Amino acid sequence: MRAGRHDLVVATRRPWGRALPSAPLADEEYVLVASPVWAGRLPDGDPCAALREVPLVTYAEDLPIARRYWRTVFGKQLTARAALTVPNLYAVLSAVTAGAGYSVLPRSLCQDHLDTGSLTLLHDPEEPPLNTLFLVRRPGAEANPDVVRVREALQRAARAW
Repeated sequence: MRAGRHDLVVATRRPWGRALPSAPLADEEYVLVASPVWAGRLPDGDPCAALREVPLVTYAEDLPIARRYWRTVFGKQLTARAALTVPNLYAVLSAVTAGAGYSVLPRSLCQDHLDTGSLTLLHDPEEPPLNTLFLVRRPGAEANPDVVRVREALQRAARAW
């Protein structure tokens, strides 16, 4: 963006400084999910204890989303290690849906799978962890009417995320 190749970016963090204007776009909710095969094997009760024997699938070895979920929802540190690390959240979704284990994913990414039953919600906290998405724009980009139309379309669509 700073090099001028992009006019708009959806970012998971607000950019530092004032050089790139940004505005909150949507809050994404994180959910703890697994395939129905794994969900059916888990005993009722403490999800932390139940998941100790289930492989954790993630996109990063430092487990940023899962660690945040554990800290926010369970009030404790996640001690699990990734059994499978894949390149991105779409690959995590595919692996978990295929039965590779469990993960923590943005609800917007996996809601269709939850609706169809190909994924199961493993825990439903009163207040799930949220992450704010930001719409960042290149200074001067609003002079282009196409950029304005895309920005407005993203803002409308984000209301349903």
